[in-house]
Amino acid sequence: MIKFPLQVTPPFDPHALFSRLSFTGNRPSLIAADTERQRLIRTVRVGPKALPLIIDFGGTVDAPLASLSIPEEATPNERDQLLEIASHMVSADIDLSQMYNHFADNDRLHSLFARLRGSKLFLDPDPFECLVRTIICQQLNLSFAGTLIERLARLAGEEYVIDNRSMLAFPTAEAIATLSVEQLRKVSFSQRKAEYVIDAARLVVDGGIDFAKLAAMPDEEAIAQLIRYRGIGRWTAECLLIFGFGRPDLLPSADIGLRNGLRKMYGLSTQPSASEVEAFGKSWSPWRTYITFYLWESLRL
Repeated sequence: MIKFPLQVTPPFDPHALFSRLSFTGNRPSLIAADTERQRLIRTVRVGPKALPLIIDFGGTVDAPLASLSIPEEATPNERDQLLEIASHMVSADIDLSQMYNHFADNDRLHSLFARLRGSKLFLDPDPFECLVRTIICQQLNLSFAGTLIERLARLAGEEYVIDNRSMLAFPTAEAIATLSVEQLRKVSFSQRKAEYVIDAARLVVDGGIDFAKLAAMPDEEAIAQLIRYRGIGRWTAECLLIFGFGRPDLLPSADIGLRNGLRKMYGLSTQPSASEVEAFGKSWSPWRTYITFYLWESLRL
């Protein structure tokens, strides 16, 4: 492996990232989070090819250090793409100080930010993986969803040894598209969830879902495009834009976690409705995604 510096805009707290990964149903066969060494290990897709990467963290919240290790045999183009993917995954370019300064006069948000200072979104390396993960997570607890994601990877992905660990590569759209519903049913997928996952993969293979085009669309236009397809509702589309594309100003107003976080922060007697969440969120732009994320994190902690 060859090591490169990875520039991460402060403030950044890798401890928050590792803490969240241990909570979200992650399986170490897909993303190994070595808390003691502050190291992330996984495979990512560069085109159809699966390549390993290792991200090491150090420094402090206000002066973070990070490095990326990739295979020596990677081509210059692959190296550039792996650096881009790693930066995307850890939200390296996001400057949280802008958000903290923007809401400096909001006492409730200021308290929330102080508690979670340096917490950044950890994103999926590519939108296809994010879409499939999100479909699997629909209406399931995170632990069981993580089990299903791992079983899908064992069924259709590849296995590698990275840093003396056995790791799985998340399957390609082409590999998942060739699966049958019966194969997924045998590893505990429900009938509908199996259909939705395979349908999504086939839509990507056939060009019905074009991630490059979605990336160029405004949020609402992209959501309208996605919800045309069976198995993809608004929540799934919003999660894809957040965790697949890193969109900073989305408000998933129907999300239960967000509504519970708001209830707690404002001391409300009942859980706010989606329309009430939207009313609260009007003043949060252009950071609605991150305030949503911080409210999720406030419940977890």
